[in-house]
Amino acid sequence: MSTSKPMHSSESTSAKLDKKTVEKVSMLARLKLSDAEHADYAKVLSAVLENFEQIARVPTENVKPLVTPTDMTLSLRDDVAERTIASDKLLQNAPEQSGRLYKVPPVV
Repeated sequence: MSTSKPMHSSESTSAKLDKKTVEKVSMLARLKLSDAEHADYAKVLSAVLENFEQIARVPTENVKPLVTPTDMTLSLRDDVAERTIASDKLLQNAPEQSGRLYKVPPVV
């Protein structure tokens, strides 16, 4: 259970990633990046985090959760057992069979 409070427009924690943090993350991700790439990623990822902070500041207390973006009704059909193709006809196409089952190679 989270005890953190949602951020509001009066609160701000400027999310800036430094080059050292990007170097650590790239090392953990087994990425080989140059010094210039570390600096570039620090800028780009900081911008991404700032966007998330901006989204977090949107007041959503009185917004109901959305299941689908459009009003949809679920259309269901009756669950009725119907006769389909006979299993022996289906098994005729099997390269190998074991009784009334398809025989497949073992998966390791």
